Amino acid sequence: MQRAVLILISLAVSNAALADSSRAPATDIWTQSTLLGEWGGLRPRLESAGIAFSLNYTAELLANRHGGIRRGEVVDGLFQPQMDLDLGKLLGWNGDRFRASAVITHGPRFSENYLGNILAASNIEAGSIHRLFELWYEKNTFNDRFSIRAGLMLADAEFLTSETASTFTNNSIGWLAWLAENLPGGGPAYPIPAPGARIRFKPTGETYVQAAVFSGDPTGGNGSNQNGDLPTGTVFSFSGGAFLITELGYTPNQDRTTGGVPGAYKIGAWYHTSSRFGDQRFDETGRSLADPLSSGIPSNHTGNWGIYGVIDQMLYRVPGTEDQGLSAFVRVGGSPDDRNLINFYADGGLAYKGLIPGRPNDKIGVAAAYARISDQARALDRDFQVFANPAYPVRNAEIMVELTYQAKLAPWWTLQASFQNIVRPGGGVLNDDGSIRPNAQVFGLRSAVTF
Repeated sequence: MQRAVLILISLAVSNAALADSSRAPATDIWTQSTLLGEWGGLRPRLESAGIAFSLNYTAELLANRHGGIRRGEVVDGLFQPQMDLDLGKLLGWNGDRFRASAVITHGPRFSENYLGNILAASNIEAGSIHRLFELWYEKNTFNDRFSIRAGLMLADAEFLTSETASTFTNNSIGWLAWLAENLPGGGPAYPIPAPGARIRFKPTGETYVQAAVFSGDPTGGNGSNQNGDLPTGTVFSFSGGAFLITELGYTPNQDRTTGGVPGAYKIGAWYHTSSRFGDQRFDETGRSLADPLSSGIPSNHTGNWGIYGVIDQMLYRVPGTEDQGLSAFVRVGGSPDDRNLINFYADGGLAYKGLIPGRPNDKIGVAAAYARISDQARALDRDFQVFANPAYPVRNAEIMVELTYQAKLAPWWTLQASFQNIVRPGGGVLNDDGSIRPNAQVFGLRSAVTF
């Protein structure tokens, strides 16, 4: 049934395209940048005045064919309306920008209900939510050498980013599970933004340094890193301490008309001020959380931190093209193991654009992610062996490998197929029936349309 729904979505889009092509030259619908075109000339007039609208809808079928918690399939979706204002064109305030956007999602939380894993299978799955997504003002001065942005924002929009990694659908290849699991509310990233401010300085055209501060708990909670329910609506949270992040970057050869291939090299660090980072092993009395006499309430730590690095490099460019060829990325990060479930994380991958003749905008890629369970969390598992069950498993790490192919059917339409193999979902834990949670294999089919 759910597979049929996704097929119907794709057919509906295709039928809409064919209907339009009967009223206009057949090439128009497949070459215009959006499905709905120029709105009778209104869209380019608005854009020339500094007002740009975008409407994007993504539908996705995810199927767990083996392993995890249980087999099954779901259809989920994401609708993103967005408005951008160029205030230089609109009001003569050169360098000033404003953005307002929202997210509306549907479908169950696939990874939570079917896989029980850490490296969530989809970067759009969020359950059923409807909220403001971005609401910020940005000012750029000194020929864009200095920039400041403030409002409701997302850390994953500007920090730890990789253009090559954006090819893939696993959520951790976007906002690292290292942060999503360790920070209160998953940190200021999809699907929950947070109030914040960011400054950026570019001393040269190829270097930058940027820093940002965000409200510490985007869910409106008290800054605890223990799992809890996520809000479904808009939250302007100023609770839970503060999340600070800074990044230094070197981005050579970004002008792709030059001879060199583009790259990006980044190092960064973050710090969180919350006093409610729960210990991974001991309760507030110093007993192991596995001890039957334990209160079950983890001891709290004040502050949390991490360091990271990113390499995103084009390895080969097809002669005579700007961006066709082979690119690679690697990202690593680490944090203290007493207050974090994941104390080391790494991912990396390869993507090739235009590999198949006649398909210059298609992409094919392979990526892998590794999330290591911290030593304290492993020690807790060994405590459970002593207090409860000698056969209790000691968690190790979760590993994910994704293969994907993204077909650009039109400037406004992409269809993407993916396969993910998830090794040791949850790091190696038990299902409710007492068996070790088996490796999972996930198939995905995604249709994304820009209206």
